[in-house]
Amino acid sequence: MRAALAAVLAALFCRAFVLEIRVVAGDSMTPALLAGDRVLVDRLVYRGAGALAGLLPVRDVRPGDVVLFHSPEDRRTALLKRCVGVPGDSVPGGSIPAGALYLVGDRRQDSRDSRAFGPVARGAVIGRAVAVLGSFAPGDGPRWSRFLSSVE
Repeated sequence: MRAALAAVLAALFCRAFVLEIRVVAGDSMTPALLAGDRVLVDRLVYRGAGALAGLLPVRDVRPGDVVLFHSPEDRRTALLKRCVGVPGDSVPGGSIPAGALYLVGDRRQDSRDSRAFGPVARGAVIGRAVAVLGSFAPGDGPRWSRFLSSVE
């Protein structure tokens, strides 16, 4: 019983603070991510504060990173988008303010992103998508070539 409880607590800790697996639902990040991809999200990489910060491989969000974040339109919804701008960068409509990021989908014509809801607060970022663990085409089966691939 203790072992099972310890395992559950460890899994909950890991999910909350370290790693998370998300299933991609839409096509807004095609070709980098496809609907049905199981994506590993690193929740530690952007956590710069804390006693262990000097020991962990932490850094700030960079242009090109694919990030998981809470939608500014519905905080219960998490989205995966690519960072294309950090504070001080110029984007359509002005420059990105301090504490914000400009996040867009790779498939621009089919993505609801910062072009619609504006820059996203840095605090809304959950983590960085680092790998596709598996991929299953809806109604079509596994896409073996995508298994264990990095997110570029």
